[in-house]
Amino acid sequence: MLMVFVELAQVVNSKELQEKAKKIVTECIKESGISGEESKIIMADDLEKIDESKFTDKMKCYMLCFYQQLGIVDSAGKPKVGPLIAFMEERYADKKEKVKPAVTKCGSIKDPNLCVHVFKFERCIAQTVEG
Repeated sequence: MLMVFVELAQVVNSKELQEKAKKIVTECIKESGISGEESKIIMADDLEKIDESKFTDKMKCYMLCFYQQLGIVDSAGKPKVGPLIAFMEERYADKKEKVKPAVTKCGSIKDPNLCVHVFKFERCIAQTVEG
């Protein structure tokens, strides 16, 4: 996910999680090489509304980096269910009841490209919870 670091506060509520996420954002922007404009698209946290064609490979790999650094997926892109649910419940605090069903539904998504895999998983979560 994620871009101009101040906006991250809109996505997550916990101050500790916000601080951790800001550091991860900086690291993943460097690692993935995404642009400021690309990070704005991700940071908007409206993945369920954004045309998939707007996401570059670098943006998808940024999301993989973010998820891995946050510890919610392993090095193979497989969700770590407990930490993932905790993160998503914090992120979607007003829709917590939709998180576990979304993780169950979206957990079946597979793609040999880890960046695409995490991107598809994230979009599925966003569409299912926000839908």
